[in-house]
Amino acid sequence: MKFVVAANGSRGDVQPAVALATELTERGHEITMLVRPNLTEFSAGAGLPTQAYGDSTRAVLDSELVRERMKSRNPVTRLRAVTELTLRGGRAMQHQLLDATDGADAIISGSAGQERAHNVSRARGIPHVPVHLCPMRRNRSTSLLAHVGIDASPAVAHLSWRLVEWTLWWAGRSAEDTLCADLGLEPVRAPFATQIEATGIPEIQAYDPALFPALTAEWGSRRPLVGFFALPGGLRSGVGDEAADDLLEWIEADTPPVYVGFGSMLPSDPQRVANAFRSAAGELDLRLLVSGGWSDFMSGVTDERIRVVGHIDHDTILPRCAAAVHHGGAGSVAAGLRAGIPTVVTWVGADQPIWGRAITASHAGTSLPMSRVDDMRIVDALGAALEDRTRHTAAEMSRHLIPAAQAVSTAADVVEQAVRASRTG
Repeated sequence: MKFVVAANGSRGDVQPAVALATELTERGHEITMLVRPNLTEFSAGAGLPTQAYGDSTRAVLDSELVRERMKSRNPVTRLRAVTELTLRGGRAMQHQLLDATDGADAIISGSAGQERAHNVSRARGIPHVPVHLCPMRRNRSTSLLAHVGIDASPAVAHLSWRLVEWTLWWAGRSAEDTLCADLGLEPVRAPFATQIEATGIPEIQAYDPALFPALTAEWGSRRPLVGFFALPGGLRSGVGDEAADDLLEWIEADTPPVYVGFGSMLPSDPQRVANAFRSAAGELDLRLLVSGGWSDFMSGVTDERIRVVGHIDHDTILPRCAAAVHHGGAGSVAAGLRAGIPTVVTWVGADQPIWGRAITASHAGTSLPMSRVDDMRIVDALGAALEDRTRHTAAEMSRHLIPAAQAVSTAADVVEQAVRASRTG
């Protein structure tokens, strides 16, 4: 079969797609990866045919639209920003995807950019198989009110998802009508979640049911929770992750460090956050391993107890750490849990509060908003994470996670079965 994998977003969105694409390639299928221009080297480094898709992730995240208007306290401003973001590059991305899917049997995409994938699948008459890295659909056990600390009842949780789905659809409806017309499609009359569900294609949930046990019972085979994906070990060096001998020597020369990394979510006030971590490290007598990713976060630090690096090989490095502090991206959550170490989620937005709440509820760590990070709160959070009972819970949870190889194999089975079913249906 021929699959086009449209992985829109940051590295945290692309890496699981690369893992699934690699599994499908090993099964003899033909794969074309579509990723943001700044991630083509990463995808190609895994040995996958890769094309640029849309604008650079960093250009989008650094734009005034995302930095200011998408975060405005005025809901009208935010909704207008959603519409503008939808149209900005949307037409070009649809046509890039349309060209790439010539002769394809299916499109595989994440939740970021699912609208473009769904439209092109309609235009091509081929299945669209979604892969979600966190809960993204209506349910009764995961609340969208996690960011304000509210434990919603099942009915309220379900209603909150419906309200968000319909609000986003109404906000972007005119833009989506324009983009549908551009492909010769009729306008849509319901949120994309409803449209995608109506196709009957399973929506793969690439995260572990250990954190969301109620979802398996609620969703069943419509949205199978297959487990977290991970890159096969042999691909790590190819995509540029660091596990150099000198880094390993630094880690093993003293007490295990606390890992700190925020992926593409650079703090809005990096100096304040950096100062908080330096202060906490001093007060708690900790070493810090800081992964700056594409940023220069804490790069000027000269303290011998703090090591600043670029991207790291999580599978090699994190098991050697005492705890992990990160923004709450699905990939970072998975890496910390697999390593069996406590987690502190310092979330910014999107799905991150959901992960923060899940980590806290599992007793494998704790969470707080990035905006509230200061000396005292980080000391408290790290102190709680490094308690014996938290460390024990995190270590125990790692033993119950679905192995990454099994997760990606199950997902590939779902993809193959979905395409075969669409041909006979």
